[in-house]
Amino acid sequence: MKTAVDAARKENPGEPVPPDLVTTSASGLDPDLSPEAAMFQVPRIARARGISESDLRQLVSEQVERRQLGFLGEPRVNVLLLNLALDDRWALAKK
Repeated sequence: MKTAVDAARKENPGEPVPPDLVTTSASGLDPDLSPEAAMFQVPRIARARGISESDLRQLVSEQVERRQLGFLGEPRVNVLLLNLALDDRWALAKK
């Protein structure tokens, strides 16, 4: 786990590392991230896609799923749905 934390710190120096970026669910197949974990990755993904961080932060904010019934569970971002929205708005350049 220390290696994962160190790698995340290199990605965004000075930013707190969200725990769900350096831990895994029991199955390892959890499709969701916390909003904090999704936002932590914005600078790297914006660079990779050649888009502005502010535009990407707006998209991530739009993808946050709130608590069910206002009190069940935690806010989350479905990674698959976020990636589909990214592809829809800013397709990766064809190589």
